[in-house]
Amino acid sequence: MRAETLIPGFLLLSLSGGHMDPNVISFSPGVQLFVKGIRVKTVAPKLQILLPLGLWTETTDSAILTCIITGLHSKLIHITWKINESTVTQKHTTFDIFQETDGTFTALGIFYPTPGHELKSDDVYRCEVKQGGVIYYEEVWPSRCEQSL
Repeated sequence: MRAETLIPGFLLLSLSGGHMDPNVISFSPGVQLFVKGIRVKTVAPKLQILLPLGLWTETTDSAILTCIITGLHSKLIHITWKINESTVTQKHTTFDIFQETDGTFTALGIFYPTPGHELKSDDVYRCEVKQGGVIYYEEVWPSRCEQSL
């Protein structure tokens, strides 16, 4: 019997006189279905934004920001960059995903600002990753970062 017809069949049997219990479903004397819950421990992915060093911003027209996301449980993600709560257009972003030996995934989200854009010390740069309907994020303020060579 296929799984698509098995579950609705169990529901119909239970509605037609079976006893409902969270752990045991009885349909008639002698016929019971035992249900055991599976608990999956999920750990939130870790995000880290890498800012360019002072030397990089002095020698190029724009500063590229990189967001490293580790501990992902799926390749199905969406990465968004924001500056001061305003979403950056997709044409200025890209990302790659790599599978780790432990089965998790690591993603690199890259933000390419428009030419001539400089990191402003009072701006807030935010990398968001959406996975399974949950949004995780990391923010940086260049003014709070200590840059040393």
